[in-house]
Amino acid sequence: MMINRVGFYREFGDHGGSSVSAPSVRDAVRAAGEWDEERIVAYLESSTEIYSTMGAEQDVITGDTWIAGAGSLVTDGTWLWLAELAHYVRHHHVSLPAEFLTHIRNNAYASPAVSHERALEIFNEYFGRDTTDDADAQPVALKPFLIWYVPTLADASSHALIRQLNTAGLFVAHPLTDAVFGFRVTEGGSKEPLTGGPNELAASLADSQYREAEFQCWMGYDQPLTTNVRRIDPSTQRVTVQIADVPAADREEAVAALVRTLDQDAAHCLGFVIDRVGASGGQDWDRILVGPGEQLTVWPDIVGIQRDRLPEHPELAAVKSTEYGRLAVFHRPGR
Repeated sequence: MMINRVGFYREFGDHGGSSVSAPSVRDAVRAAGEWDEERIVAYLESSTEIYSTMGAEQDVITGDTWIAGAGSLVTDGTWLWLAELAHYVRHHHVSLPAEFLTHIRNNAYASPAVSHERALEIFNEYFGRDTTDDADAQPVALKPFLIWYVPTLADASSHALIRQLNTAGLFVAHPLTDAVFGFRVTEGGSKEPLTGGPNELAASLADSQYREAEFQCWMGYDQPLTTNVRRIDPSTQRVTVQIADVPAADREEAVAALVRTLDQDAAHCLGFVIDRVGASGGQDWDRILVGPGEQLTVWPDIVGIQRDRLPEHPELAAVKSTEYGRLAVFHRPGR
Protein backbone atom coordinates (compact mmCIF):
# COMPACT_ATOMS: atom_id res chain seq x y z
CA MET A 1 0.00 0.00 0.00
CA MET A 2 1.48 3.33 -1.06
CA ILE A 3 1.92 5.89 1.69
CA ASN A 4 0.08 9.23 1.58
CA ARG A 5 2.22 12.27 2.35
CA VAL A 6 1.08 15.42 4.10
CA GLY A 7 2.80 18.68 5.06
CA PHE A 8 5.98 18.38 2.97
CA TYR A 9 6.56 22.06 2.23
CA ARG A 10 9.38 23.57 0.22
CA GLU A 11 10.61 25.56 3.24
CA PHE A 12 11.35 22.30 5.06
CA GLY A 13 14.59 21.63 3.19
CA ASP A 14 15.41 18.41 1.38
CA HIS A 15 12.55 16.50 3.00
CA GLY A 16 10.02 19.12 2.06
CA GLY A 17 11.12 19.40 -1.54
CA SER A 18 13.00 22.53 -2.48
CA SER A 19 11.59 22.97 -5.98
CA VAL A 20 9.22 25.85 -6.69
CA SER A 21 6.52 23.31 -7.52
CA ALA A 22 6.38 22.14 -3.90
CA PRO A 23 3.70 23.92 -1.82
CA SER A 24 4.62 26.69 0.60
CA VAL A 25 3.75 26.39 4.28
CA ARG A 26 3.00 30.13 4.29
CA ASP A 27 0.06 29.52 1.97
CA ALA A 28 -1.38 27.01 4.46
CA VAL A 29 -1.31 29.34 7.49
CA ARG A 30 -4.75 30.33 8.82
CA ALA A 31 -6.05 32.70 11.48
CA ALA A 32 -7.77 29.89 13.39
CA GLY A 33 -7.54 26.13 13.49
CA GLU A 34 -9.97 23.24 13.31
CA TRP A 35 -12.49 22.89 16.12
CA ASP A 36 -10.58 19.80 17.32
CA GLU A 37 -7.09 21.12 16.64
CA GLU A 38 -5.63 20.06 19.99
CA ARG A 39 -6.67 16.45 19.41
CA ILE A 40 -5.31 16.56 15.86
CA VAL A 41 -1.94 17.82 17.13
CA ALA A 42 -1.92 15.07 19.77
CA TYR A 43 -2.47 12.51 16.98
CA LEU A 44 0.42 13.95 14.96
CA GLU A 45 2.74 13.86 17.97
CA SER A 46 1.78 10.39 19.20
CA SER A 47 2.24 8.52 15.92
CA THR A 48 5.21 6.31 15.08
CA GLU A 49 8.56 7.92 14.31
CA ILE A 50 10.41 5.85 11.71
CA TYR A 51 13.36 8.16 11.04
CA SER A 52 14.86 10.31 13.78
CA THR A 53 17.14 13.33 13.53
CA MET A 54 18.73 15.18 16.40
CA GLY A 55 18.77 18.54 14.67
CA ALA A 56 16.62 21.60 15.22
CA GLU A 57 15.22 24.01 12.65
CA GLN A 58 13.90 27.52 13.09
CA ASP A 59 10.21 28.23 12.65
CA VAL A 60 10.14 29.52 9.06
CA ILE A 61 7.10 31.70 9.75
CA THR A 62 8.36 33.68 12.75
CA GLY A 63 12.05 32.80 12.93
CA ASP A 64 11.93 33.04 16.73
CA THR A 65 11.47 29.38 17.71
CA TRP A 66 13.64 26.30 17.28
CA ILE A 67 11.85 23.02 16.54
CA ALA A 68 13.69 20.00 17.95
CA GLY A 69 13.74 16.88 15.81
CA ALA A 70 12.76 18.72 12.64
CA GLY A 71 13.25 16.44 9.66
CA SER A 72 12.21 13.29 11.52
CA LEU A 73 9.58 11.17 9.77
CA VAL A 74 6.32 10.19 11.47
CA THR A 75 3.59 7.82 10.26
CA ASP A 76 0.35 6.14 11.28
CA GLY A 77 0.83 3.46 8.64
CA THR A 78 -1.38 5.22 6.09
CA TRP A 79 -0.07 8.79 6.10
CA LEU A 80 3.49 10.12 6.45
CA TRP A 81 4.56 13.57 7.70
CA LEU A 82 7.49 15.45 9.19
CA ALA A 83 7.73 15.82 12.95
CA GLU A 84 7.62 19.64 12.69
CA LEU A 85 4.15 19.56 11.15
CA ALA A 86 2.62 19.34 14.64
CA HIS A 87 4.36 22.61 15.57
CA TYR A 88 2.96 24.44 12.55
CA VAL A 89 -0.56 23.15 13.12
CA ARG A 90 -0.46 24.12 16.80
CA HIS A 91 1.12 27.56 16.42
CA HIS A 92 0.06 28.65 12.92
CA HIS A 93 -3.12 26.61 12.36
CA VAL A 94 -1.68 25.18 9.14
CA SER A 95 -4.47 23.53 7.16
CA LEU A 96 -4.46 19.80 6.51
CA PRO A 97 -6.13 17.89 3.65
CA ALA A 98 -9.77 17.04 4.28
CA GLU A 99 -9.17 13.34 3.70
CA PHE A 100 -6.40 13.33 6.31
CA LEU A 101 -8.63 15.06 8.85
CA THR A 102 -11.39 12.54 8.16
CA HIS A 103 -8.87 9.72 8.61
CA ILE A 104 -7.77 11.09 12.01
CA ARG A 105 -11.35 11.52 13.20
CA ASN A 106 -12.35 8.07 11.99
CA ASN A 107 -9.50 6.71 14.11
CA ALA A 108 -11.02 8.52 17.12
CA TYR A 109 -7.76 10.52 17.40
CA ALA A 110 -5.85 7.35 18.40
CA SER A 111 -2.96 6.63 16.05
CA PRO A 112 -2.78 2.92 15.12
CA ALA A 113 0.25 0.83 15.99
CA VAL A 114 2.63 0.43 13.05
CA SER A 115 4.38 -2.91 12.66
CA HIS A 116 8.11 -3.10 12.06
CA GLU A 117 7.45 -4.53 8.60
CA ARG A 118 5.14 -1.66 7.64
CA ALA A 119 7.54 0.95 9.05
CA LEU A 120 10.37 -0.53 7.00
CA GLU A 121 8.18 -0.62 3.90
CA ILE A 122 7.29 3.07 4.32
CA PHE A 123 10.91 4.06 4.97
CA ASN A 124 12.12 2.22 1.87
CA GLU A 125 9.37 3.70 -0.27
CA TYR A 126 10.08 7.23 0.90
CA PHE A 127 13.86 7.20 0.50
CA GLY A 128 13.80 5.00 -2.58
CA ARG A 129 11.51 7.51 -4.27
CA ASP A 130 12.99 10.76 -3.04
CA THR A 131 16.75 10.25 -2.99
CA THR A 132 17.22 9.46 -6.67
CA ASP A 133 16.16 10.85 -10.03
CA ASP A 134 16.10 7.37 -11.55
CA ALA A 135 12.46 6.30 -11.71
CA ASP A 136 13.51 2.67 -12.15
CA ALA A 137 15.82 2.58 -9.15
CA GLN A 138 15.16 0.01 -6.46
CA PRO A 139 14.12 1.21 -2.99
CA VAL A 140 16.79 1.70 -0.36
CA ALA A 141 17.28 -1.51 1.63
CA LEU A 142 17.74 -0.78 5.31
CA LYS A 143 19.92 -3.15 7.27
CA PRO A 144 19.12 -3.47 10.97
CA PHE A 145 22.29 -4.09 12.95
CA LEU A 146 23.99 -4.26 16.32
CA ILE A 147 27.60 -3.18 16.72
CA TRP A 148 29.93 -2.97 19.67
CA TYR A 149 33.57 -2.09 20.21
CA VAL A 150 36.14 -4.01 22.26
CA PRO A 151 39.84 -3.60 23.06
CA THR A 152 42.05 -5.42 20.57
CA LEU A 153 41.48 -9.14 20.99
CA ALA A 154 44.29 -11.35 22.23
CA ASP A 155 44.19 -15.14 22.28
CA ALA A 156 42.35 -15.34 25.61
CA SER A 157 39.83 -12.57 24.85
CA SER A 158 39.03 -13.89 21.35
CA HIS A 159 38.23 -17.32 22.83
CA ALA A 160 36.19 -15.55 25.53
CA LEU A 161 34.16 -13.69 22.87
CA ILE A 162 33.31 -16.99 21.17
CA ARG A 163 32.29 -18.53 24.50
CA GLN A 164 30.10 -15.52 25.27
CA LEU A 165 28.32 -15.82 21.90
CA ASN A 166 27.81 -19.54 22.46
CA THR A 167 26.51 -19.01 26.00
CA ALA A 168 24.00 -16.47 24.64
CA GLY A 169 22.73 -19.00 22.09
CA LEU A 170 24.67 -17.74 19.05
CA PHE A 171 27.02 -20.49 17.89
CA VAL A 172 30.00 -19.61 15.66
CA ALA A 173 30.14 -23.21 14.43
CA HIS A 174 27.15 -24.87 12.84
CA PRO A 175 25.45 -27.03 15.50
CA LEU A 176 25.41 -30.09 13.24
CA THR A 177 28.78 -29.89 11.46
CA ASP A 178 30.87 -27.91 13.98
CA ALA A 179 32.27 -26.03 10.96
CA VAL A 180 32.87 -22.28 10.75
CA PHE A 181 31.64 -20.56 7.58
CA GLY A 182 33.31 -17.30 6.55
CA PHE A 183 36.48 -15.56 5.44
CA ARG A 184 39.28 -13.36 6.74
CA VAL A 185 41.07 -10.41 5.13
CA THR A 186 44.78 -9.67 5.52
CA GLU A 187 46.15 -6.19 6.12
CA GLY A 188 47.18 -6.24 2.47
CA GLY A 189 43.58 -6.86 1.36
CA SER A 190 43.81 -10.54 0.42
CA LYS A 191 40.71 -12.57 1.25
CA GLU A 192 41.14 -16.07 2.59
CA PRO A 193 38.49 -18.68 3.45
CA LEU A 194 37.98 -19.46 7.12
CA THR A 195 38.42 -23.18 7.56
CA GLY A 196 38.37 -25.37 10.61
CA GLY A 197 36.39 -24.73 13.75
CA PRO A 198 36.03 -22.16 16.55
CA ASN A 199 39.72 -22.36 17.54
CA GLU A 200 40.80 -21.35 14.04
CA LEU A 201 38.34 -18.44 14.14
CA ALA A 202 39.63 -17.31 17.55
CA ALA A 203 43.19 -17.40 16.26
CA SER A 204 42.22 -15.27 13.25
CA LEU A 205 40.47 -12.68 15.43
CA ALA A 206 43.58 -12.30 17.58
CA ASP A 207 46.11 -12.34 14.72
CA SER A 208 47.27 -8.83 13.78
CA GLN A 209 47.95 -9.89 10.18
CA TYR A 210 44.16 -10.00 9.61
CA ARG A 211 42.26 -6.71 9.58
CA GLU A 212 38.85 -8.38 9.59
CA ALA A 213 37.05 -11.69 9.73
CA GLU A 214 33.47 -12.42 8.70
CA PHE A 215 31.56 -15.52 9.77
CA GLN A 216 28.10 -16.84 10.55
CA CYS A 217 26.65 -17.08 14.03
CA TRP A 218 23.90 -19.67 14.21
CA MET A 219 20.68 -19.14 16.14
CA GLY A 220 19.37 -22.67 15.92
CA TYR A 221 20.19 -24.98 13.01
CA ASP A 222 19.00 -22.87 10.11
CA GLN A 223 19.19 -19.19 11.12
CA PRO A 224 22.59 -17.57 10.46
CA LEU A 225 23.54 -14.01 11.44
CA THR A 226 26.41 -12.48 9.49
CA THR A 227 29.04 -11.27 11.96
CA ASN A 228 32.05 -9.13 11.07
CA VAL A 229 34.98 -8.34 13.38
CA ARG A 230 37.23 -5.55 12.07
CA ARG A 231 40.28 -3.73 13.43
CA ILE A 232 39.47 -0.01 13.70
CA ASP A 233 42.88 1.02 15.01
CA PRO A 234 45.74 -0.74 16.80
CA SER A 235 43.79 -0.77 20.08
CA THR A 236 40.16 -1.36 19.01
CA GLN A 237 38.06 -3.90 17.15
CA ARG A 238 34.45 -3.52 16.04
CA VAL A 239 31.94 -6.37 16.08
CA THR A 240 29.01 -5.93 13.68
CA VAL A 241 26.06 -8.32 13.55
CA GLN A 242 23.48 -7.99 10.77
CA ILE A 243 20.11 -8.35 12.46
CA ALA A 244 18.58 -7.93 9.01
CA ASP A 245 19.53 -11.55 8.33
CA VAL A 246 16.85 -12.66 10.80
CA PRO A 247 13.14 -12.83 9.92
CA ALA A 248 11.23 -10.00 11.57
CA ALA A 249 9.36 -12.41 13.83
CA ASP A 250 12.66 -13.65 15.33
CA ARG A 251 14.53 -10.33 15.41
CA GLU A 252 13.87 -9.53 19.05
CA GLU A 253 15.16 -12.96 20.02
CA ALA A 254 18.39 -12.21 18.14
CA VAL A 255 18.72 -8.77 19.79
CA ALA A 256 18.17 -10.32 23.21
CA ALA A 257 20.89 -12.92 22.53
CA LEU A 258 23.34 -10.22 21.47
CA VAL A 259 22.56 -8.15 24.56
CA ARG A 260 23.24 -11.26 26.66
CA THR A 261 26.61 -11.47 24.91
CA LEU A 262 27.39 -7.86 25.84
CA ASP A 263 26.24 -8.37 29.42
CA GLN A 264 28.84 -11.09 29.98
CA ASP A 265 31.70 -8.61 29.54
CA ALA A 266 30.16 -5.16 29.94
CA ALA A 267 33.28 -3.82 31.66
CA HIS A 268 35.31 -4.12 28.45
CA CYS A 269 32.70 -2.75 26.03
CA LEU A 270 33.90 0.57 24.55
CA GLY A 271 30.55 1.49 23.00
CA PHE A 272 27.59 -0.07 21.23
CA VAL A 273 24.63 0.64 18.94
CA ILE A 274 21.34 -1.22 18.53
CA ASP A 275 19.38 -0.20 15.44
CA ARG A 276 16.39 -2.43 14.67
CA VAL A 277 15.52 -0.51 11.50
CA GLY A 278 18.95 0.51 10.24
CA ALA A 279 18.15 4.22 9.96
CA SER A 280 21.49 5.23 11.50
CA GLY A 281 23.66 2.95 9.38
CA GLY A 282 24.99 5.92 7.39
CA GLN A 283 26.60 7.46 10.46
CA ASP A 284 30.31 7.03 11.13
CA TRP A 285 29.96 5.17 14.40
CA ASP A 286 33.71 4.55 14.55
CA ARG A 287 34.33 8.30 14.86
CA ILE A 288 31.35 8.88 17.16
CA LEU A 289 32.10 6.13 19.69
CA VAL A 290 35.83 5.44 19.66
CA GLY A 291 37.47 7.73 17.09
CA PRO A 292 38.35 11.42 16.87
CA GLY A 293 34.76 12.48 17.40
CA GLU A 294 31.64 13.31 15.41
CA GLN A 295 28.13 14.26 16.47
CA LEU A 296 25.26 11.81 16.46
CA THR A 297 22.62 13.16 14.05
CA VAL A 298 20.23 10.23 13.43
CA TRP A 299 19.03 8.12 16.33
CA PRO A 300 19.29 4.34 16.53
CA ASP A 301 17.17 2.56 19.13
CA ILE A 302 19.92 2.53 21.76
CA VAL A 303 23.49 3.84 21.89
CA GLY A 304 26.11 3.38 24.60
CA ILE A 305 28.96 5.92 24.84
CA GLN A 306 31.91 6.02 27.22
CA ARG A 307 31.11 8.55 29.91
CA ASP A 308 34.43 10.36 29.52
CA ARG A 309 33.49 11.06 25.86
CA LEU A 310 30.20 12.77 26.71
CA PRO A 311 31.70 16.31 26.62
CA GLU A 312 32.24 15.67 22.89
CA HIS A 313 28.48 15.10 22.45
CA PRO A 314 26.54 18.23 23.41
CA GLU A 315 23.63 16.90 21.34
CA LEU A 316 23.00 14.39 24.15
CA ALA A 317 22.91 16.94 26.97
CA ALA A 318 19.11 17.02 27.19
CA VAL A 319 18.65 13.23 26.91
CA LYS A 320 18.49 11.07 30.04
CA SER A 321 20.96 8.20 30.26
CA THR A 322 21.48 5.06 32.32
CA GLU A 323 24.78 3.47 33.38
CA TYR A 324 26.17 0.31 31.80
CA GLY A 325 29.71 -0.51 32.91
CA ARG A 326 31.85 2.41 31.76
CA LEU A 327 29.13 3.56 29.38
CA ALA A 328 26.26 6.02 29.44
CA VAL A 329 23.33 4.46 27.58
CA PHE A 330 20.80 6.57 25.67
CA HIS A 331 17.46 5.39 24.27
CA ARG A 332 15.98 7.15 21.26
CA PRO A 333 13.69 9.93 22.55
CA GLY A 334 10.06 8.89 22.43
CA ARG A 335 10.76 5.18 22.88
